[in-house]
Amino acid sequence: MSKARRGRPDRDRQRRAVPRWLLPAAILVAVAAVGLVLFVRRGAPGGQVSWASLRTQDVHSLAFVGGDPDHVLFGHHGGLLESRDGGRTWSALPIRDDAMSVTPATDGSIVIAGHEVFAASRDGGATWSRIPADLPSLDIHGFTRDPADPGRMWAYVATGGLWESTDFGAHWVEVRADNVLFPLAVRDGSATRLLGVDTTGLVTSSDDGRTWATLGAPPTYPMTSLAASADGQTVYAGAPDGLFRSDDGGRTWSPTGYRGSAFAVATTPDGGTVAVVNRETEFHRSADRGSTWPGP
Repeated sequence: MSKARRGRPDRDRQRRAVPRWLLPAAILVAVAAVGLVLFVRRGAPGGQVSWASLRTQDVHSLAFVGGDPDHVLFGHHGGLLESRDGGRTWSALPIRDDAMSVTPATDGSIVIAGHEVFAASRDGGATWSRIPADLPSLDIHGFTRDPADPGRMWAYVATGGLWESTDFGAHWVEVRADNVLFPLAVRDGSATRLLGVDTTGLVTSSDDGRTWATLGAPPTYPMTSLAASADGQTVYAGAPDGLFRSDDGGRTWSPTGYRGSAFAVATTPDGGTVAVVNRETEFHRSADRGSTWPGP
C-alpha cells in the first residue's frame, strides 16, 4: 500500500474524501537502501527491543511465509528483503520493484503489487516475471489472495474500486465501486471472507467483495496497517503511536504492549506471533500476541 513522505499524506489516497483515520498505510523514511541488513539490537521503554534495522528508503509491507514464524518478507519501494531466522538477519531477493503489498502462498508463489508493479515468483522468490493483467490501472494500493486458492486475488487500484481475479491476475472484474483499503482475505471455516476498511470503519464481506457489513470503527487514527490471523478472529491494527489487537474479528479492541509507530504489521496464521516495522525501519516481534516485545 502506498506510503507517504514524513509528515505528508499520500496524495493518491487523498483524491477521495475519507475520514482522517483512513490516512495512508505508511511513510517514506530517508535512509539508504542496502542488500544485506545486519542484526541491530536497540532498546525502548518497557523492555521493547528491535531485532534489526532494515535501513530501507521506506516501509510498505510485511508477511510471514506460510506457518513458519522464522520466514519473513518485507516489502519496500526498492524491492523485497527476506529473513529465514525470524528477523535477525535479512537479504535482498532479486526483485527491485515497489512492493507495496507482498502475498506469499503455500504453493511457493509470491506476488507483489505496487505503483505500476504486478509481478510473481513461482519458486519462492528466486525468479520473477510480470503478470499480464487487464486491470484499469496497475497502480495497486491494496492487494490480497485467497488462502484456499492462490490464483484468486483482489486488488484496490488508485483509479478506484475493488477488483477480483480468479485466474492468477490475468482477467479482472470490479466487485465494488467504492474503495476498500487494506483488503485481507481470511478463511472462515470452509469459506473465504474479506476484511478491509472503508468510510464506515472496519468492514467484512462474505460474497467475494460484492456486499459488505460494518464490524466497527477502527481503534486508531490514522490507521497505518492491518493484519489478521488465518481465520480472521485475531486482527491487528497499526498506528503512528502503537498497535491494537482484536480477539473477536474486529468488533472490540485493546492496545498491545507495543510502543511506537507500526507502519507494517504481519501475524502468523494462529495470530500468536506478530511483527512490526516502524517508521525508522526497525523490525520488532512478539511471541505472545503483542504483550511483550523482547529481543532475540
